[in-house]
Amino acid sequence: MQIIVLFKKKGLLRHLSAVETSNTILRTLNRAGLDMEFSEGFHPLPKVSFLDSTPTGMVDLALYVSVKIKKLPNGGIAEIKDKIKQNLPYGLEIHRIFQSEVNLNKMVNGYEYIAFFKKEPDFSKSFTKHSGKTFIPRELMKSLEVSLKKNMFVVKYTVDRSNIFNPYLLEETYLAIRTKALINDEDVSNILEGQ
Repeated sequence: MQIIVLFKKKGLLRHLSAVETSNTILRTLNRAGLDMEFSEGFHPLPKVSFLDSTPTGMVDLALYVSVKIKKLPNGGIAEIKDKIKQNLPYGLEIHRIFQSEVNLNKMVNGYEYIAFFKKEPDFSKSFTKHSGKTFIPRELMKSLEVSLKKNMFVVKYTVDRSNIFNPYLLEETYLAIRTKALINDEDVSNILEGQ
């Protein structure tokens, strides 16, 4: 049986790396006493999978974690949510839990982001990823909306999963937020809710 937990990583916890974030979540799940399934072998690990990580410093409102459990407790999903909530560090919130066998890593094909800039960003300028690959942000974006609010440029955009880039590579990025994971441009939460 599988549950999919939607966490929100905010505040100072947004400065955790991908490995630190996954370790924090695994520790939280262990402390919550979930009856998780484990891999076999000399070093069994809980059967937990994460969607793509976000760059260090990014707020993540679409932190989906798939967890294989042996069975639901008597109190069902509500009991699991309460147990996890009691063990969460400040800055990590549990938003929803879905009971679903969907493999999100095979289904999710895009993400939606909102980024705040101190000056109007130039998305036609070439940038280099840490891997050394050069890219032009506008060519990777499926949709793009720019607005000015209280002296900050607010940019909302979507990208395919294969074209993810770090918005902090752009000049004057003040804050970046991953708002949604998408399956064919539809919010994953809406799809999981409908099952």
